[in-house]
Amino acid sequence: MNKEILLSNIDKIHTTEMGIDRIKKNLKLDTNDVVEYCKNKVLEKNCNIFKQGKNWYCEIEI
Repeated sequence: MNKEILLSNIDKIHTTEMGIDRIKKNLKLDTNDVVEYCKNKVLEKNCNIFKQGKNWYCEIEI
């Protein structure tokens, strides 16, 4: 299953400086460690993880 692939590679998740800025803006985050924030959300039990094409998506109720 795709979810297990992502979870088994959670330590490889990364982004660029521009990606950090986009994530912070789009999610209205006030944190300096956006990657760690996202990893923690992905690891939550109620996170819905799926892949479309080359992109991974994670949905979680806030």
